[in-house]
Amino acid sequence: MVKKINKHFSKPTNLAVLNGLLIAILILLNTYFQAFCISTTWTIIVLAICFTNTILYPILDKSKFAPLTSFINGVTLFVFIYCVIFLEHMNLLGLVMIIVGLGLAIFIPHFFIAQLIWKNLIKPAVVTSRYYFLAAIILCIGTVLYIGKDYKKAINSIEKFKESGYTELEKNFMTEKILGMHFIYHTRFCEFDGWRPPKHEPIMVIGMWLNKRIDPLRVDLKTRLELYKKFFPDNKFKFDCSCGIEYRQDYHNDKLWK
Repeated sequence: MVKKINKHFSKPTNLAVLNGLLIAILILLNTYFQAFCISTTWTIIVLAICFTNTILYPILDKSKFAPLTSFINGVTLFVFIYCVIFLEHMNLLGLVMIIVGLGLAIFIPHFFIAQLIWKNLIKPAVVTSRYYFLAAIILCIGTVLYIGKDYKKAINSIEKFKESGYTELEKNFMTEKILGMHFIYHTRFCEFDGWRPPKHEPIMVIGMWLNKRIDPLRVDLKTRLELYKKFFPDNKFKFDCSCGIEYRQDYHNDKLWK
């Protein structure tokens, strides 16, 4: 049975169809259950490229596009690793939920991680493609380390902000994300929080992971919103939350927006 399955999916077209089906399942489930909420623009672009490449690379891995597909696969590997880490305890609950079938979907990122490593690092169709895959991994590691350093720098900026009595803020990409935590940007997966912040910003989340999950601005949500509107008056802070079909009306009706 296992040999028949391996033989079937050893054909590039069959593997491409399987990958496309699994990615479609991930997108549909996220649309319904709101695991990652509304991705920021740059994230949507990266996901579109990575997901499309994951579907097509089995067909292209022996073509002249092999170096490019392998490089994108290296980036995609980090995308799926990020998904696994972000889901946290759901990786364990998924084992229990396999009984009702839904748990299998939680392990789709795990499947892709194993597939990408096998197809690009261990048994690549073109040996030289391995180096492009490794180059992307090195680039991603460097990017992640830079994000952690940038978040740490933003922590220092927020500390100075607090010392100034919340009057002077070094406004940049990361401090905007920190001020917007908990009402614009969510920081972790949680299935029991009533309503959650609608935007998903992986750069901020990764920065937190590398800095002991520290939220340097420890103020109540109302104060946080007032500070955000003061220093980023042109930015949108409440969204037409279409994070998931199962989202709660609590988000729209919360007194925070009154």
